[in-house]
Amino acid sequence: MAGPIRMHTDDIMGHIRKMNIEMTSPYNDGYMSWGIKQDLYIVKFFLDKVLADAPEFKDEAEWLKEQEQRLMMEILKK
Repeated sequence: MAGPIRMHTDDIMGHIRKMNIEMTSPYNDGYMSWGIKQDLYIVKFFLDKVLADAPEFKDEAEWLKEQEQRLMMEILKK
């Protein structure tokens, strides 16, 4: 189930994918790649704080468990 601002989520994830491509590109030097990784850490720390301050919702634990299981299956398929 997607939230009401799914389009924005897709845009954000698209930008992060582009950052990952740039960060891991063999054509970029360590200075450029490290700067991108720092930006990703800043986003991670911001999200960690926002989620820590967010309320807990009724089906949240079940949804998180499903997402963790899906991620584990992706890892095991590799």
